[in-house]
Amino acid sequence: MSKLHNLAVKALCAAIPIQNNRVVFSSYYGRGWSDSPKAICEVLLQSGEDLDLVWLCKDEAAAKTLPKGVRAVPCKGLKKFKALASARVWVDNCRKYENMKRKGQIYMQTWHGFALKKLEADVESTLEPAYVKACKTDSAQCDVMISGSGFMTELYRSSFWYHGAVVNTGTPRNDVFYRDHSAVHAKVCKALGLPEDRKLALYAPTFRDDHSTEAYRLDAGMVRRKCQENFKGDWTVLVRLHSNVAEQSKGLFAYDGDKLVDVTDWPDMSELLCAAGLLITDYSSSMFDYALTGKPLVRFATDIEAYQKNRDFYFPLDQLPFPLARSNEELEEILTELQPLWTSPAWGEFSRKHGFCEDGNASVRCAALILQQIKKQ
Repeated sequence: MSKLHNLAVKALCAAIPIQNNRVVFSSYYGRGWSDSPKAICEVLLQSGEDLDLVWLCKDEAAAKTLPKGVRAVPCKGLKKFKALASARVWVDNCRKYENMKRKGQIYMQTWHGFALKKLEADVESTLEPAYVKACKTDSAQCDVMISGSGFMTELYRSSFWYHGAVVNTGTPRNDVFYRDHSAVHAKVCKALGLPEDRKLALYAPTFRDDHSTEAYRLDAGMVRRKCQENFKGDWTVLVRLHSNVAEQSKGLFAYDGDKLVDVTDWPDMSELLCAAGLLITDYSSSMFDYALTGKPLVRFATDIEAYQKNRDFYFPLDQLPFPLARSNEELEEILTELQPLWTSPAWGEFSRKHGFCEDGNASVRCAALILQQIKKQ
């Protein structure tokens, strides 16, 4: 925002009374019902407290994903500013660009995953100056950051220009992995028009900076065949691209009825991870979330050398505790040997070393922090 615009917004906000029971949520700049804000909001919905729960939405499709008891507000324009200005609590999983937090308001930042690629101050020289300025402003407004590991706690303090409180609650969006997966699996299958007993393999690569999709040449037919041979049952392969290249998903694969299905538009990645019996990804932090399920996962990365030229990582890619295939042929070999229940001493050592603190109760802890602040007022 320009300095003049910012002053005008602040003046407008100062005239709006703060509603003590209002909590405003945002996920990925206006996406629908998803991620850690969703998990926290669900607990607040069930708390029985008199709360005004608001969700910032980019469009009508996002608004339609919200459950009863959560009201949609556009994520742009005057209604957004009024909602933020009048809320007692903000909950977000991405940086906020608005410099408008008021005395008495609480801002909880959940972030959106365990970091593999270097972030924020650790790659400052590659970032736009405007983004760096926005990050510093956002961190200055934030009251508490939510962490799922000791590694992320230290990263927030060292690399996010942040000097406030960090609470090791666990990651709210990952709580779903500690519950019965069958209900989520049934929900996904029903929405996709698949039989309830259908098994699901999820291919979820991250984006490339040049928006190329050349590295996504997964042999989905082979994956489905190997899953049916090795894990038994009837399988469907789901494809979910990153939102940065979502518009390219329709023409990328020859989607085939109930054999290969595009789920790029599915709002909540955690639900897909919960429903899937196998994850194939490349450099996405979803691998660290999915590892909590105990189900098998494989990294399919055909462009490691090229990718590393544009990205820097906190961990060597070839030393992560998950199988790595650099070609469809290697992927086929790995899928032949995989077991439906995955255990790995290397993953256990990795999670202990980096202080993972997930136990399925993160959203309850975060909701309790919010209610504590509301009742304090």
